[in-house]
Amino acid sequence: MFNENQFSMDLWEALNIKEEFVEYRNIITDRKSKYSVCAWVITEKEDVKKFISKILKDKYYAKSTHNSYAYRIKDTNWVIIEWKNDDWEKWAGMCILREMIREDCQNMIIVVTRYFWWIHLQTDRFKNVIDGTKFIINEIKKWN
Repeated sequence: MFNENQFSMDLWEALNIKEEFVEYRNIITDRKSKYSVCAWVITEKEDVKKFISKILKDKYYAKSTHNSYAYRIKDTNWVIIEWKNDDWEKWAGMCILREMIREDCQNMIIVVTRYFWWIHLQTDRFKNVIDGTKFIINEIKKWN
């Protein structure tokens, strides 16, 4: 059963905008699990490895339980290349990718990070991943 204080979106949390990198930390708290989301502009598959290694240098992401991500890239032949990674959070990458497809996001990677506190969220974890993805996509849309 869903309790009123079980879920919160702390929209006032840290907002960092550095060039093509956007990050929101601890935007969702659900039964002690905390979710953060970040996005980065990419133009080729090699950028994905650079971005993942960049965020994993930050202790916040390195110590997290899951860093699930998805990306979509439009190459020079107008072909969309897309991929997802669950990072042991089963189906989370697909949730991110599906939202990116719905919003027609291109040339970007979105990472949803979860700190797990030993309370299983069951399918509610998908809602949190989707909400985090929608949140960052909507924030990015505001600037364009």
